[in-house]
Amino acid sequence: MTLGDFFVSKKQSVDPIFQEVAVMKQLILERSHPLELLRELISNAGAQEVGARHIFVTYYVHPEYGHAFEVNDDGCGMNFTNSREIPGRLDRFLGLGFSAVAGLEADEFSWKGIGSKLTYHSRRIEIETSTGKSAYSVIVNEPWQTIEDGKIPRPQVGEMSSSDWTGTRIKVFGHPPYKQTPFTFEEIYDYLVHRTFVGYTRNRKNPPRITLKVQTRSENIPFGFPEFNSLPDKPPEGTVFITPPIVASKNLSSKNQNVTVTLKGFYTWDEAKYGLAEVHLNTGLILSVKGIPYLRLDMRELGSGQLAVANPGINKCCLVLECDSVQSEMNISRSGLVSSEKTELFKKVAAEAIQQAEISQRHRDFRLIPKQRKDRKNAGQLKERKIGLESKDQKWVYWQSNSDTAPIRLIREPENETDTLAVLWKLEALNALPFANFESLAYSGTGADLVVHFQEDESSNPERFATFEAEYKFFNYKAHGHLISQFPTVICWEVNQKPKVPVKQTPKPYKYVVQLDETTLRIFALSKIPNLIVASDEEMERKKNTKQWASNNSSVTKLSW
Repeated sequence: MTLGDFFVSKKQSVDPIFQEVAVMKQLILERSHPLELLRELISNAGAQEVGARHIFVTYYVHPEYGHAFEVNDDGCGMNFTNSREIPGRLDRFLGLGFSAVAGLEADEFSWKGIGSKLTYHSRRIEIETSTGKSAYSVIVNEPWQTIEDGKIPRPQVGEMSSSDWTGTRIKVFGHPPYKQTPFTFEEIYDYLVHRTFVGYTRNRKNPPRITLKVQTRSENIPFGFPEFNSLPDKPPEGTVFITPPIVASKNLSSKNQNVTVTLKGFYTWDEAKYGLAEVHLNTGLILSVKGIPYLRLDMRELGSGQLAVANPGINKCCLVLECDSVQSEMNISRSGLVSSEKTELFKKVAAEAIQQAEISQRHRDFRLIPKQRKDRKNAGQLKERKIGLESKDQKWVYWQSNSDTAPIRLIREPENETDTLAVLWKLEALNALPFANFESLAYSGTGADLVVHFQEDESSNPERFATFEAEYKFFNYKAHGHLISQFPTVICWEVNQKPKVPVKQTPKPYKYVVQLDETTLRIFALSKIPNLIVASDEEMERKKNTKQWASNNSSVTKLSW
């Protein structure tokens, strides 16, 4: 065979080059996220050495194999030598033992051959690759089952007859084997833009186009970390941009190595405006190595005493910590850092960067924003309340002892339980309640609302330290969760037009009863008390001029309800 005259060769079996099947299996099982396969394949395709201009990522459910992933690129392709001494790109991809740590020259993002290893965690692998001068196809059947059986998977490599294109197409079927439900477009999108080369955290010259297709939905994805790409020029109130980025550095004296970190990103009180949510993988402090965001770091472990706790809290932070020095300290699956002297130094440098952010004047100003907003909100609410009270349509509650005396304005028409209690206590102070005795002794927001000395009329039993429930509108007493025997009396402004329980009015216009279980519940509606008037100032002025003082016993009152 010559390189210029291609023909289809008989497929030949090629042994993956590795030391031990058991070790390889353990490395594969270190995967911590089911989409790490995509992360590694995309990193391979996006490396500068490959030169891809367009990367296609596809996911669908295969009728036989289940989950199917494809990563295609138009880069340089992979050559094949079938030589241990001078391995080509395809040899290295299939050779599970090859990696940068084995002393071989590696691409920009290569790391211990994890991408090729993860493809073997599947039921079938198909590869087509062309350099423009040579082209090859590869099939590996049931690679994971073969490894489970303690055997070596045997890729079938064949030469293709045409190479009028360059690039690589990798299809992996049946990976991961444990997830039963299909991935959604949003799940894969969030992972790609926050945990892979697609979400590159630095500026990159001539980045490739990225196209994601999940089942039948296909979209082009803007390259780069999306939250950073969409930030305005200036931070709005309630948001801090770490601009310029904070840089911290220390030397590992024992090895004369430098560890430098760069802290960038933003944090905010308004996380919803930026789409921040843990489910999107865009919160907290994310470690980026060589521009690829890999994992979320523990901010508390790194000494954050404010950002991580409540000012503003982890899920309101979108921070990236870039550090290329720790690539050698990442575990096989790139889901965490191993314990080492360099890792400990990295943590100290990271803590220094975080501390610089937390002691800055802009952070001190940021911490005051919630109080400032609350003050403005309270002022706005107060203004609205005043405008409402000044409105000619505002209804007021008046008390008129008899038709010859001028009404006394008590408070606005109740809109809540607090207003209702205000009416109650003002009537109590005026000795205007229609009871023989009513003396408030205590009020509490929990348990019994009111404890009172009470006597309904002169012939009734005096009740000492009786417990009353207070409500704005009586609707459904059981919803309060009280034992009826402990709280057999309700004071309210009015009874809801359609109460949840059967309410019966008594001969007294302000008294209702409900039979609940073995207890009779008494309900006193303040709005029905005689000599109370509800009207606007304009209505009251008109009634005053015409001497039409109204009470709950008159026809005028009916017009004011």
